[in-house]
Amino acid sequence: MNLPLTALPDKTTTFERLRQRYVWTAAVVAIFTLMVVVRAIQLPMFGGFEIRTITAGALAVGLLAMAQGVVLISGGINMSVGALMVLINCLSAKYMLNSSFVVCMLIAVGCIVLATLLSVLMGWIINVSGIPDIVVTLAMSFTFTGLAWLIIRGPGGGTNQTFRGLLVGGLGNPIPSIVLMILMVAAVWVPFSRSRTGLAMYAMGSSKQAAYLAGVNVAATRIKVYLLSGAIVGLAGLVTTAYTGGGEPRGAIGMAALMGSVAAAVLGGIALTGGSGGMFGPIIASMILGLIPGLLLGRTDPNYAQVVQGVVIILVVLAGGALQMRRQRA
Repeated sequence: MNLPLTALPDKTTTFERLRQRYVWTAAVVAIFTLMVVVRAIQLPMFGGFEIRTITAGALAVGLLAMAQGVVLISGGINMSVGALMVLINCLSAKYMLNSSFVVCMLIAVGCIVLATLLSVLMGWIINVSGIPDIVVTLAMSFTFTGLAWLIIRGPGGGTNQTFRGLLVGGLGNPIPSIVLMILMVAAVWVPFSRSRTGLAMYAMGSSKQAAYLAGVNVAATRIKVYLLSGAIVGLAGLVTTAYTGGGEPRGAIGMAALMGSVAAAVLGGIALTGGSGGMFGPIIASMILGLIPGLLLGRTDPNYAQVVQGVVIILVVLAGGALQMRRQRA
């Protein structure tokens, strides 16, 4: 009995594969470049201070987009990234006030370790309870916000000037913030995404059942994903302290940061359904979102910037959904 032969897929060129993989990121970079050019035309002067405002101003949201992104790629969502950032911001600002650079560095290491442990705790709870990520992380976000209020009752604290310069640079020096962005992508994300854990993360995002049947330890991979996410959130909290020069425990800041992290992740090409995306796009997308209020300033009510951001996110989600459906039909 002759069985019908399965047709082999058509061969694709290297250019075609690169186009399919990086076309979204290339479009994001093009949009960012265009917005920077428009912003430079708007201002009478455009130099180090203005570049630093773009890079350092978006650095915390960019880091949160990375922290959110690794969880999204694995098929979950972390609703606590903003609140945990606020907690680390308040904790570091309180104890870094009037401290030397060495002491600030020790406190910074402790804060990153704490954020990592709290994030791992959330991953463990999700594994043990079977409760979806969105429920556990949302509940923990309220806990983190309450702890931030217990640490400082209002705006306050501070940090060392050398520590600030190390993370976000001086007023006219954008280099530290740019270097930190590059290091996070090149030295953290690229090795992780190509590791066994990174491949397992993508497999989980595509299908947890299929990943399990393929031999992926889903529970252990989730813990490692939350470990990386927590460490990046801890760094985002320290960047916030360095950029603002103090701490602020308001829950609204954490909620805005959470929305910014999701927006930058989606705009940067990470699918909400999981299983695809990288971190270069979200970093660039965070700066795009930061540029929107500046581009609108002086031309219309600045509050409309949030409306524009919302419309952009909706259009991006629709475009991403249409692209995903097209790929599935192909």
